[in-house]
Amino acid sequence: MEILLNQAEILSTISQIDDPRKPSAKCCVTLSSNKIDTECKQLSAYLKKCQSISNRSIKIKLRKVSRLKSINSSLLIESNSLSLNTMRDIIDGKAVEGPFDEIVEAKNAIAAYELMKDVDLFSTGDFLRVESVMMWGLVPVNGYRDGKVGVYNGTEWEYIAPPAEEVPAMVSRLFEWFKGTGYPPFVSGAIMHFYIESIHPFRDGNGRVGRIWHNEILKRMDRVFSLISIEDLICENQQTYYDVLKACQQDMDCTPFVEFCIDLLNTRLAHISELSDERVAAVLAVMDGEFVSAAELMRKLGLSSRTNFLKNYLRPAMACGFVEMSDPEHPHAHDQRYRSNLF
Repeated sequence: MEILLNQAEILSTISQIDDPRKPSAKCCVTLSSNKIDTECKQLSAYLKKCQSISNRSIKIKLRKVSRLKSINSSLLIESNSLSLNTMRDIIDGKAVEGPFDEIVEAKNAIAAYELMKDVDLFSTGDFLRVESVMMWGLVPVNGYRDGKVGVYNGTEWEYIAPPAEEVPAMVSRLFEWFKGTGYPPFVSGAIMHFYIESIHPFRDGNGRVGRIWHNEILKRMDRVFSLISIEDLICENQQTYYDVLKACQQDMDCTPFVEFCIDLLNTRLAHISELSDERVAAVLAVMDGEFVSAAELMRKLGLSSRTNFLKNYLRPAMACGFVEMSDPEHPHAHDQRYRSNLF
């Protein structure tokens, strides 16, 4: 399958920005990315392997932690200091301590992610509804912005978003493009994410709304994507995310951003796919958030051979990134303990 990103077509569909710092939106530029084609094929193979994961309890744990990390990571990118455990307590309805605005921000995000299951991804009305929930009490007025915005580095503008009066029409054309695109969701989701950021339709919260839309596009494509968090992957690669986004906005070329997002998905799916190995799934199924010894894990699994346990169960699970050591600086310590991060 060839993935062809016709940048001129996308730009003419979305906007007619006359910015002297950038090539004209009317310029005819056709981009073909062999890397995207290769990455998409690899991603499809990983999805197929992930679909064979049979351990239901592992999938439930992954979905729960993925949703939690999506909310927490998207806010971490915006400098929210609340921890993952605090976010979990808020979801569970417990009283928490922290900066008032950050707690409001967290509660808004939780409500917005809950709302997404009922959202029409092709509806600009629902797009505005999600922003109103996500940014309630955090901006003076919800809805499309009415002023100039951009990225300022302290001495000069690095990126100037389109004029406010053009935003509603641009968003409408973007959603029309999305509805009719033939690109796979892991391509179109990244493109939507990029242009939500670039049009910058809201006073604030554009990144949060772009990421939540990207997340939901992926989840609706395949339930496997509910096992991972695009927000968490971006948070782990935050500086690269900003650098790629900036370069693409300056060049008016979203191809590197699409490549970046698909590469993140492939990296995580490669690990998730290992859970199709019943032995890896089995060791994770008997672990929780408490550190335990290898001997205790072997007892729970009914195994007697430590060599077999380490080689075929524990080490593959650790290689997937789902098992943590109590003393990672001394992996062979005699009192080493292990726990799952799927709690």
